[in-house]
Amino acid sequence: MEHVGTQPLAEAFRPDLVNLRRRMLDLSQAELAERAGIAQGTLSKIEQGLRPVTEDVLQRLAEALNCLPSFFSRKDRLYGAPLSAHPLFRKKASVGRGPIEKLVADLNVRMGHIRTLLNSVDLDAELPFPEYDVEEVGSAQDVAKRVRRAWYMPSGPVPDLTEYAERAGVIVVYCTMPDAGIDGVSYRVAGLPPLVFLNEARPADRLRFSLAHEIGHLVMHRYPTGNMEDEADAFASELLMPAEDIGPHLTGLTLDRAMYMKPTWRVSMAALIVRATTLGRIDAGKAQWLWRQMSARGFRTQEPSAVDFPVERSSVMGALLRNLTDNLGYTDDDLEQTLDLHLDELAQMYGLKPKQGLRLIAARP
Repeated sequence: MEHVGTQPLAEAFRPDLVNLRRRMLDLSQAELAERAGIAQGTLSKIEQGLRPVTEDVLQRLAEALNCLPSFFSRKDRLYGAPLSAHPLFRKKASVGRGPIEKLVADLNVRMGHIRTLLNSVDLDAELPFPEYDVEEVGSAQDVAKRVRRAWYMPSGPVPDLTEYAERAGVIVVYCTMPDAGIDGVSYRVAGLPPLVFLNEARPADRLRFSLAHEIGHLVMHRYPTGNMEDEADAFASELLMPAEDIGPHLTGLTLDRAMYMKPTWRVSMAALIVRATTLGRIDAGKAQWLWRQMSARGFRTQEPSAVDFPVERSSVMGALLRNLTDNLGYTDDDLEQTLDLHLDELAQMYGLKPKQGLRLIAARP
């Protein structure tokens, strides 16, 4: 019989983690009941905490949900949808509950893993991670200017925003996200560093802007407000394209110049057009003409690959895993027991080479 400490798993069982894992795998209650070979009514009572589980049922649920039985005894706190995503959910009325619930469940499991990995290491931030009240500072753009100063950024383009964020103690995770129209989300919860999860399916320019946008939320927003998304966009624009530095280059912007500037400033051509318009470097008529040209050339859907740049790489998650394997001597079995999922899934979640151990880190951004 497996135990958590000296307590049998059936006694340490948490019914909410069955529901979490089921949502993570996008299974209905009926589908899970069929897989586990138990009545749906029984499963419903188990998930509601109205019926205790036997060791046999616990094993069946673990097999049906492709996890270790100990998964259902993890002590991780569970969190709802991230603060930065609430306005987005309202705008994306066409997005069903399924993809959103799947995403939130996946993020909860990842946060639990991060909390576990951090138990074995101390992360010391090299740079401060400030918090500002937008109304006290003046504007989101002013907040971005202060963050650039706090992080000792030189004038001009930001060469690697992920590196700056990680130096300030943020854990940046590139991961697969369900089709919920989401580029990235962020969490700031007790006991964990600031967390940013980014949709690895997005192109590099969009990922950079999404990271800057989420940093804006973490720096400025403690609770949802009606204009928080606009503020985060304004913050991101100023952080990546400071008005004083980029403004002169945007005067009379053309499509060819936007293409030329993209790999230097590491933002999309679309972002450059918006920035030129916002800063008054082109008028409304010129902006409309540029957008028509973008549409005519198909650049609204996909910008030219000739001016693409590589996706930035995050380093902290890989380092946390390597700390266990390289420094602490964890075997594959140890890692499965620690994170309560099978090796194949851990490999997929964290960009590792399957079937060859988590020591072999694959080339994930």
